[in-house]
Amino acid sequence: MTESTPYDPPREWIPAAASFAAQPEALRSMIRSVPEQLANLPARPDRLLIAAIGASHAAAASPLHVLRADGIDVTRHLPGELAAGTGTADLLLAISQSGRSAEVVDLAARSTAPSLVALTNYARSPLAAHASLDVTLGDHSDSSVSFLSFTGTIMALAMMADRWAGRSDEARWAAVVDAAEESAAVAEPVLAGMIDEIVSRRSVDFVAPSAALSAAEEAALMLREGPRIPATAMETRLYLHGPMDVAGDTAHVVVGGAREAILVDQLGERSSTLLFVTGRSGPRPTTDHARVIELPVDLSDGPGFSIVASVVTQRLALLASDALGIDIDEPAFTRLDTKTALPDAR
Repeated sequence: MTESTPYDPPREWIPAAASFAAQPEALRSMIRSVPEQLANLPARPDRLLIAAIGASHAAAASPLHVLRADGIDVTRHLPGELAAGTGTADLLLAISQSGRSAEVVDLAARSTAPSLVALTNYARSPLAAHASLDVTLGDHSDSSVSFLSFTGTIMALAMMADRWAGRSDEARWAAVVDAAEESAAVAEPVLAGMIDEIVSRRSVDFVAPSAALSAAEEAALMLREGPRIPATAMETRLYLHGPMDVAGDTAHVVVGGAREAILVDQLGERSSTLLFVTGRSGPRPTTDHARVIELPVDLSDGPGFSIVASVVTQRLALLASDALGIDIDEPAFTRLDTKTALPDAR
């Protein structure tokens, strides 16, 4: 890399356990740094496209629910779904925690949207080079399973929604981080008491309502990438329309409120490995099979709830890896073409 090259080289991964431990303070630093960057955010779009892949795509699910409630016409896409370009969008929001996801960078290079905002963890990336505004989480070292970058991306996206809606409540985010720390401790004995049972099942289903879908989608991805357990994520209503029929020799982690509590009771007719993650003073299933974790946050705050629930499922991924004797930080494959190449560093 020459001195004029505008990109920083990718960082080395840190262990997942270290990312998990560093997460609360990293999120607290984002509460201070992200709003300052959003002062330059383009005006509220009428039509917004969000493009991302992997964990970044999952992180957008819950904030998207808020953006739609605020009246913005927004859709979430994998970059490959936008082969024809960005059409009539007022703004393309391109997300890549590394800033190097090949498909996202390619779409940004082809975008015809009047404005392009990048959301990355690492500054000076190929994606940032195409953006009118690059919002960064703060160059935090992270693990290959992206614990703190994932929760940070949810928070940054929700902060964007707040700014466009004229809301600002940094104290709310501080309370969310406190709740995440508290929930990690509260969840530990529940998860430890059922982890052997979970990993003995042939697969794990994660289910959540659309407001908290980020938590379910990332949890399934983490279990596949980390302890390498077959896992799937679905929205509650979709799961009810047939996919739940697989219940039997399966584990189920259901996140949500009253509708989801009823779902847990239904699943209890065929499965005995059930974990229900709900909000403050949330409902309780009646089946004797379900273990319950109550989070000190309300489900009505979809992004905040998703962050706290994700901390619980991150701990689940760490425990599952230990139970199976799998190194969560050891990649199963060498990724050949997922990242945009950088010039050789010198």
